[in-house]
Formats: sequence, structure tokens, C-alpha cells
Amino acid sequence: MATIGLRDLFYAPIITTVNGADNYGTPVRMAKAINADLTIETAEATLYADDSIDEIMKSFVGGTLTLNINDLEPNIQAVLLGQTQDDNGVAIASEDDEPPYVAIGFRATKPRGKFKHVWLYKVKFAIPNETYQTKGSSMTFNTPTIVGSFIKRPDGRWKVDHTGTMTDQISQNWLDEVYEPEFNSSSNPEPDLEPASIVALNASNVEGGQSGGEEKQQHNAKSNNSKNSQNDNKKPN
Repeated sequence: MATIGLRDLFYAPIITTVNGADNYGTPVRMAKAINADLTIETAEATLYADDSIDEIMKSFVGGTLTLNINDLEPNIQAVLLGQTQDDNGVAIASEDDEPPYVAIGFRATKPRGKFKHVWLYKVKFAIPNETYQTKGSSMTFNTPTIVGSFIKRPDGRWKVDHTGTMTDQISQNWLDEVYEPEFNSSSNPEPDLEPASIVALNASNVEGGQSGGEEKQQHNAKSNNSKNSQNDNKKPN
């Protein structure tokens, strides 16, 4: 899963949640990406039985997204942090700010003309730290880093990703809207609802029924042959 670059960082607001489903607005370019770091948190339970590990269960809990970007414009900052803007477009930070959940999408460049495309479905950002430095004999860029926590949606999904070239339709449209999974019967056939043990038992019963039928036919054939022999013996010479 080697990547050699990062680009096209977008966010999409969650505009409504209807019947447990999050609906997204049109994606907006957030900034130019420098680095994106995802840290995943999982819950784990281990079952011990007969003096050994019998079962291990792991499930997704949440994660942290750390983004280093070229700049965070006031209008983008206001949206991501739940701040307000006055009539002059000045972002106002206050104690009552409540950052909203947004989806975050981006592309990671891979070798041979491929890209890994990602959408994180539900991210909430925290107020970032800020660093300023005077200019000395040499110039140094101070770029902002913003950290968000991501969780799963009501449907249990928290991320989608796709690897492809920019010639395929999914890759071309990835950042036009938040990608939602598509399923059809040909690519996702219905699962076999019968456990393997039941299927094997049914097969055994069928084979047993056939074997029993064959034995019964053989027994009837022997009985008929015996009766015919007896009748022949009773006939006068």
C-alpha cells in the first residue's frame, strides 16, 4: 500500500440526518495537503477456555486524523470549528462554538499513475494550536496542523477507499460528492443461509435415501426371483 504523495483535500458538511442516515452537502476544497496521519482505536476482548485462548474479538471504536496543511483560511476555519463570521468575513472564536461533524476526502498518489482515494465519513475537529515566528536570516514556513476525531456513522460505516487511475469513473468523481457504497445481486450474491453442517447433513440424508432405495430395489428383485423359482418347481413336468 505504498504511497508517494498527497493532494486534493476536501471536506463535506453533514447537512441532515434522516432516519439514522447522514446526508452530505457538496464537497469543498479545504486546503493544500502536506501530511495526513490516521490513528485507529479498537476495542478488544479475549475469551479463554480450556486453558487457552478460544476467541478474540476486535471492533472499531474511533480514530484521530491529524492534518498538516499549507494554510487554514478564515472562512474554512469558521465552518470546521463552528465559529461565526461578521459582515466583513472576520472569523469570531467564542466559548459557545460547537464544531460540526464533516466528511473528509483526499487522494494519495501511488506509483504507476494510480491514486488511493479516501473518504472519512464523520470527523469533528478541535481548535488547532498556532505558531508564529519572527523572520531571521533565513525564512521558515510555519504551517498549521489541525486534529480531528472520527467515529462511525449510525449505519456503522466510518471510511471508504478506492485505488484506481484517473481514467476510471469512480476515481474521476471521487471528490464531486461523498461516495456511498453501491450493491447489486451480481457482485454481491445473497449469502448461503444454511450452515455448512446442515448442508452436509442434508447431503448425507440424500445419499442415504438413495442407498436405501437401491438396497430395497435389490431386496425386491431377489424376492421376485425366489418366487419365480418356486413357481417353476410347482409346474408339472
